[in-house]
Amino acid sequence: MFNYCLRLLGDWHHAEDVLVETFTKLARSHLTETGSLKGWLYRVATNACYKLFRKKKREYGMNGYAWGGYVDDPAPDITREMEVQRLLSKLPENQRIVVVLKFYENMRYQEIAEVLCCPLGTVKSRMHEAMKTIRKLYHSGTRRIYEVH
Repeated sequence: MFNYCLRLLGDWHHAEDVLVETFTKLARSHLTETGSLKGWLYRVATNACYKLFRKKKREYGMNGYAWGGYVDDPAPDITREMEVQRLLSKLPENQRIVVVLKFYENMRYQEIAEVLCCPLGTVKSRMHEAMKTIRKLYHSGTRRIYEVH
């Protein structure tokens, strides 16, 4: 759950805040055994992330995306991870959420639709658009690297 929030927000402290908020809501809730706890947790966390996105947009304006910092990662392939995080941060949040749920949380499209409370077709179209955008950003970034050197 923390990694999901971190990938969406790109900020360690905001991800921690969302996680605390999510599990605080769980502790205060009166859930029954009907429905999916996993789906409920992701829905609450996603809503909290949306709330942060809206707050940041108001603070920095629609054109100035304020987040995009990278978390220190001791993994040997930090350059690749930073590039992935950079590309994710460029996606609109509705596309970013779908990509992170699919590839980092290993959810099926139907599960994603349930978490996001939207039709299955919407999830698929957001994924399609996200993949087109990522390919375009990746190739334009690669070209820029070769042009500079």
